Amino acid sequence: MLIRLNVIDRKGKKTAIDIEEGTTIRDAIEEKLSPDNYGVCGGNCACGTCHVHVTPNDFAKLKAVEEDEISTLKEEAIKPTTHSRLGCQVELKKEYNNITVTIAPD
Repeated sequence: MLIRLNVIDRKGKKTAIDIEEGTTIRDAIEEKLSPDNYGVCGGNCACGTCHVHVTPNDFAKLKAVEEDEISTLKEEAIKPTTHSRLGCQVELKKEYNNITVTIAPD
């Protein structure tokens, strides 16, 4: 099943991506858009470069943030917000269809 992910890049351009269910947000963005300095550690929750801001309504749909993601966001991400997530830690599911994320500044 394909999941629609709406991505706003660092320049404010919105792109809709259709990607296989079970793919992480990080892998979807990397595969389809390949932004510079994005997802550098390869999805290991270590660098914070796959930091995205999730729209508030969509953020509520996602599974809870786990401790390792919280600490990486605090230590590595640039200006995390209450709606920040690491793209490598969110697998796309049908319940998340059509969510919107903004790639955080690098």
